[in-house]
Amino acid sequence: MNMSDVNILRKQVKKMVDEASEKELEIVYHLFEATQGNDWWNEISDEHRKAIDKGISQLDDGEGVPHKEVLKKYNKWLKK
Repeated sequence: MNMSDVNILRKQVKKMVDEASEKELEIVYHLFEATQGNDWWNEISDEHRKAIDKGISQLDDGEGVPHKEVLKKYNKWLKK
């Protein structure tokens, strides 16, 4: 990408940001935050990381329950 392309892109992005809704700006903010290395994984406790890793291992070992089966079992509670 050359400097001319970069300048055109900057203008387009500025226009989009100026016209964006609050929700759209929030999404862009979180995108930028995610690319800055502010990974939620680094912000949770070791205990939570271990619990997530354990759950992933259980799923990898076939110990999980498929979503469709859970829905069949609890579908009556989900309908109102």
